[in-house]
Amino acid sequence: MLGGIPVRNPTSGQAAALLGRLVREEADVLDGIDGRLQGRAEYAIEQLSCVVEGRDQYRHRSTDGVLQLTGPQIDMLLARRGDAVRHLTGLCAAFRAMSQAATASAPAVSRTPARRPNGR
Repeated sequence: MLGGIPVRNPTSGQAAALLGRLVREEADVLDGIDGRLQGRAEYAIEQLSCVVEGRDQYRHRSTDGVLQLTGPQIDMLLARRGDAVRHLTGLCAAFRAMSQAATASAPAVSRTPARRPNGR
């Protein structure tokens, strides 16, 4: 079983294609999480920079709300990112192992010339 999907022959081209697709999809998930994490972090930095520089118009020298809003979101995204990295690492290891197994089971190429049909 691979990700809940039964695989009959793990060295088959179909299994490799499936695993490759799963790697790509998980990398896309990780990219999305990274984008959201970067956006939240940039927002928090921008808001806190305004406070530090005295440019905040609504909450003079107060960070109330900024960290309460963005802190839990950033923590959640960091946890999801860690899970996605671990999952992607596992998928890559499985793909590497499958590739190595396929290479090891492939017949060796003979260096001796083949006989000619007429016996010469």
